[in-house]
Amino acid sequence: MPEILEKLRPDCDLQCYFLRPSAIAALSATSANGFTVSGTWRQQFDWAVIEWNRDNVFEHPAFRSLPDGDLSGLTLTYDETRQNCIPLDSDLFPTVDWPSLRVWADDGTGEKIYKVPLKNHAIAIEGSYQPAIVQFQLGGTVTAGDYVGIAFLSEHYPYLMNAGDTLAVAIDNIVAGVNAFSPTMQAAANGTTITLTYVGAGQTLANTTTGANGNRIGVYAYVSGNETEQWDELSKLLAGGTSPTKWRVTLPFAGLIDPVLGQVPAAVIRKLRWTYSADLQAGAYARSEYQVVVSNWTVTGAGRAYSIAGPGSQRIEDDTSEVQYVGAWSSAGGNFSGGTIHSTSTNQATVHCTYTSAQQHSLYLGTRLADGGTVISCSVDGQTAVTLNLNVPGEDVLIRKLLGQFGAGSHTVTLSHAGNSGTYFYFDFLELAIPSTALLIENTETKLTAATDWDTDHSIALSPERTAWMINSLGFRGRVNHYVGALWFYELTRVGHIYASGTITFSGVPDENLITQIIIGRTDQPTSTQNVVEHLNLIGDSTDTLAKAFELELNRGYTAIRAQANGSQLTIYSRSMGLDGNAITIATSANTTNLTIQISGPTLAGGADGNWRTDLQATPRLNRAARDWSQSFFQALYGYGLDGVASFSMELQHGDPSTSAGIAQRYPSQAAVLLNTPALQTNFSPASANFWQQVYKDMATVLTATGLVPYLQFGEVQWWYFPDDGSGMPFYDAYTTATFLAQFGRPIAVIAANTVDPQTIPQEAAFLPGLIGTFTSQIRSFVRATYPNTRFEVLYPTDVNNTLLNQVINYPTNDWTPSNLNCLKTESFTYTFERNLDLAGTSIAAGAGLGFAPSQRSFLVGVSDSSTAWLKEARLAEANGLESVVLFALDQFCLIGYSLPLTTGMRRSAQFG
Repeated sequence: MPEILEKLRPDCDLQCYFLRPSAIAALSATSANGFTVSGTWRQQFDWAVIEWNRDNVFEHPAFRSLPDGDLSGLTLTYDETRQNCIPLDSDLFPTVDWPSLRVWADDGTGEKIYKVPLKNHAIAIEGSYQPAIVQFQLGGTVTAGDYVGIAFLSEHYPYLMNAGDTLAVAIDNIVAGVNAFSPTMQAAANGTTITLTYVGAGQTLANTTTGANGNRIGVYAYVSGNETEQWDELSKLLAGGTSPTKWRVTLPFAGLIDPVLGQVPAAVIRKLRWTYSADLQAGAYARSEYQVVVSNWTVTGAGRAYSIAGPGSQRIEDDTSEVQYVGAWSSAGGNFSGGTIHSTSTNQATVHCTYTSAQQHSLYLGTRLADGGTVISCSVDGQTAVTLNLNVPGEDVLIRKLLGQFGAGSHTVTLSHAGNSGTYFYFDFLELAIPSTALLIENTETKLTAATDWDTDHSIALSPERTAWMINSLGFRGRVNHYVGALWFYELTRVGHIYASGTITFSGVPDENLITQIIIGRTDQPTSTQNVVEHLNLIGDSTDTLAKAFELELNRGYTAIRAQANGSQLTIYSRSMGLDGNAITIATSANTTNLTIQISGPTLAGGADGNWRTDLQATPRLNRAARDWSQSFFQALYGYGLDGVASFSMELQHGDPSTSAGIAQRYPSQAAVLLNTPALQTNFSPASANFWQQVYKDMATVLTATGLVPYLQFGEVQWWYFPDDGSGMPFYDAYTTATFLAQFGRPIAVIAANTVDPQTIPQEAAFLPGLIGTFTSQIRSFVRATYPNTRFEVLYPTDVNNTLLNQVINYPTNDWTPSNLNCLKTESFTYTFERNLDLAGTSIAAGAGLGFAPSQRSFLVGVSDSSTAWLKEARLAEANGLESVVLFALDQFCLIGYSLPLTTGMRRSAQFG
């Protein structure tokens, strides 16, 4: 039975995004019935979102759903648990939009973002509410005229000691006061001990839902007079509050309400976002792993099935002869349909297209919503033009816009820039879609596959099961090449950052019954947004209790700042890292008769950004998101009967370029090798090897858990190929130079270029590849000590190694042998882009001269340029009997939309349609 795509299905219709670079998040364990999102929070305001989007850009056009934002007939129900995220029932201020389902929809007056409170649609199904409590004990001896008391929130309960009183009498009276007047607490006495229970405003012990929120509330105690009485502690936090651990959320889309904007127009939704955020920590933020598990995901109602552009559909690309441009237009290549897109920023610039269709069809415009997009005028067959607004602040997304339903025959489409000059109209294609709900089954390619790249949204943003499904649905049965990437797979630490801070010092005596204020704001916001924090000075207050009272209040849930009292001095810290905290303003009320207040300055100060760096010591080296996504991905491949390899290069986006870290390749100038990935090219030192060997072992652990025999790739584990900074080749890190000096008794020669004849530097020519061989041998031994059956391959680029020097220094012939490696994979993107099939053929055959049989060889070919003969290269590699042929990469193959089935001859590559 043909497969049918469905709206809101977790394993094929949701995406995951996160705050970059501090957070990391990924989907895993997705199915029709649920998903997990997991990763690491690294600062207090980190967030991750799960998104449904009407405008799917990910699948190949052959099975990419047509845009359909009508959710009005659907109801979604799911169960959810969270770990180390702000809870669903938290009362924290939403600095990040975690309390709401955000809905982007246009009710006909322009797109709005609706915020639907999820708590209003949730019921607790596991766990229960238990209120937070705290106990204080009063000791010492009674002195008539002394005051004893407790204070919390904006409430205070003093008692004046009388002659003949006992400590228990004082406690009883304080308890009576709390129970009579407190809107938030209930109290109980047990001799000289008072127990406070936080029930919340308007609630009782029987029905309180304060739960874990109460654990942030603090209470302080005081004594004044002769002070012969003492409390066991001067302040305490409430504790023991619990909230439900699992919630069931029901979202009837036709009935969703934004408290401000009103009813959500559920038939015209463009985007949905569920947001998860780092739970509030008491002090400086400590890196923490998190997860959200969603289960029992059920969608009921009418209109769930998607349509696709079925048999008979066609695309008219922007560079075809049917398309005529009038006015100033420009063309650009990239990951667009057919590989190109046209654009104009000139008012009245127009594109015309006349086409013929053999049947009734839906006509879609392929264009781009973007910040700076324009308004366009659209007319078909001379009908009254309609306008489309392509401007969306803060976004840049490719979309298909329905222009209407049209019958068989010839039609003329006219599209004109109708906005201000300088705003942009992008024309990608016209699609004549014959809607169908049944997916086609593509031809099987036994040796061919598409590579995946976790640095791209086609991997990291998608369900891993969805990415594997794409590969299988395209008919690819060759061994999958998964590049774990250079940008996101590792843990991060922030080096050199400082939280901004400021101090408030109280001296003298707080004047009774006057209010002391602290005013918090930001330099980049109006004074009307300032928060005024007040404390009523109590009869028993001192400057110490005043500082403590503000500490407890500010730590109760102020998300921008935290505080710490030390005697009579209050230090306020920014919760945001670095320079941003310097924008937080602090001020206080004026001095009073007996109280002097001094602040360190008008703003917090001293905040320094520092730098996010790869944590070279984190164990495991792979972060939580990378581990979970990878395991689900390879498990899905295994379920399809596919094999796969996980690849790492020498690149780290956040690698530390300092000499003290010792991991960077360096030019003779001592500049670190920084690539445009962007990434640092790491070296072959022990410091680097110590990091990388654990990376490979961590991935072997992941692969073993999937049922696959681990297969790992040294992906371009090389010296960098070029003298990019002008001083020479990159062989001059401290370890390399010191090791060469120790071995040969002289400094390593300065090698100015990759064109140097290696015969003129025989010692360097023998030494440099040896470091690579030692490095890869060490990693293999380290991994196989735990996983002895682990397979290894090398990815070797022949094009950038086409000089005599690079051929020698970047291929350790003593280690990269058929007996040590399961496969040698070659690549030569430059030859592909130069359209040089002869040189590509030498790359395909390169392994033969190194002793690798066809069954131990593979070839990687780039498909990013639709005008090249990449398919000829792929078929040539197949004809040579190679074990597998890999198209790099899946995202480009799908976004460009190459025609399926792929031709089997030696013709030029073709585009979809």
